[in-house]
Parts: sequence; structure tokens; C-alpha cells
Amino acid sequence: MVDFSGFLPVVGGAFVDWLRMFVAPLENLEMLWIIIPIWGVWVFSEFFQEKKGTSFGNAITNGATLVFVGIDWTRYVVRQMSAGSLSFGTESASKFAVAAAIIVFGLLIIIMGIKGRGLVRLLGRVRETTYVMLTFSPVVYGVIDFSLRNLAIILAFFPLFYILVEILDRVLPTPHMFELEEEEMLDKEIGSGKGAAGAGGAGLGGLGSDFGQDVFSQSSQFPQPPLQPMRQQQQWQQQQKGRKPF
Repeated sequence: MVDFSGFLPVVGGAFVDWLRMFVAPLENLEMLWIIIPIWGVWVFSEFFQEKKGTSFGNAITNGATLVFVGIDWTRYVVRQMSAGSLSFGTESASKFAVAAAIIVFGLLIIIMGIKGRGLVRLLGRVRETTYVMLTFSPVVYGVIDFSLRNLAIILAFFPLFYILVEILDRVLPTPHMFELEEEEMLDKEIGSGKGAAGAGGAGLGGLGSDFGQDVFSQSSQFPQPPLQPMRQQQQWQQQQKGRKPF
């Protein structure tokens, strides 16, 4: 029988450290400047825009949010170095690397969204981008260290975060706005169908009338020459009578 006595404490400790990433703003209140907007954008986007999946436009917006957050992280690190609270070294370099990575990730999502790549519906969803910003913000603000262990914790517990959000998304009622949008789309489809049928009927009617008059009528198949005026016809008859036979 497999002994999990030594494995469970490791998983439990990693889980606690993972939860600590989400309560990190309590250890550094300056993080609230960036964390509160991240949480707010996630709540409204997750349940009022992307409850049934993300669109290319939403993905591009989420990528732009990543870029702006990465720029703000860079600003924070530069300000710390200018104030003398952070020296240039491994720690500052790792923070710059994290900020640069999230900026590149955001630009990649924007480019993929503009090109219409289907993968962006997964990578650019707000729950994924929010998870990246929430878990790496404590690294930039110095609450947790940027280490392989913490990086492994972030990656390992991402499925748990995704599942929990999915369950919450399914439990909460669907906003009424989605039903209204679906009704509007259905009305547009029905209206366009009727318009196409009407246009088709009008086209057939016009086609039938043209063919009926121009193709199948005898007058159009065998056109008659215009009738000469009566006076011209009489003059022509008199001229014919006055001509001498050969």
C-alpha cells in the first residue's frame, strides 16, 4: 500500500502558500492599487461578458490589460530602485523579467485576437489572464520570492482555480442580459430570413413577368412592323396603279 504520509504535508504546505498569494495585499497594502482593479475587471467580465465563453474582442481587451499591468509593475520596480529600497541585482532582474514576460504575453494575445486565431479564446480568457496577474503580483511587490517552487505552485494549482471558477460560474444564475441578447439575435436571424425570402419572391416574380411577356408571348417572338399611316398607304397604292407593266 502506498504511503502518503510524507506527501500530504508537502501538498498541504504548497496549498497554503498558494492561498497566501491571493491574500498578499494584506501584507503590502500598496498592492491594492493594482489588485482591486484586477479583481473588479475579472468579476464583471467573467459573469457579465464571458459566462458563455470569450470573444475575440474580449480577448484583445484582456491582452491589453496584461500589457498595462506589466507596465505598472515595471514602474513600481523602477520607483523602488530610484528610492533605494531595491538594489540592482538578481531580485530586481527577476522582477523586470516577470513584468516583461506578462507584457509579451499580453501582446501575443492581442496579435492572436486581431488575426482571429481560435487559441486566443482559451489563452485570452479573463480567468486565465486574471490568474496570471493575481499570482505574480506578489512576486513583483516582494511579498513572495520568485523561485522555482513558487512557479511550480502557480502552475500546479491553476487547474484548481479554473475548476472552482467554472463551478461558481455554473452555480450563479445567468444574467437576464444574455437572454435579451439571444432574443435579439434570433429576431435578426428571422428577420433576415424573411427579407431573403421576400427578395427571392420578388426576383422570381419579376423574372416570371419578364419571361412571360418577352419570351412566351407571340408578340415578342414575332415582332410586327409598325403600321404606316393611312395617307402614306393610299399614296403608295396610287403609285402602284400608275406604273406601266413591263
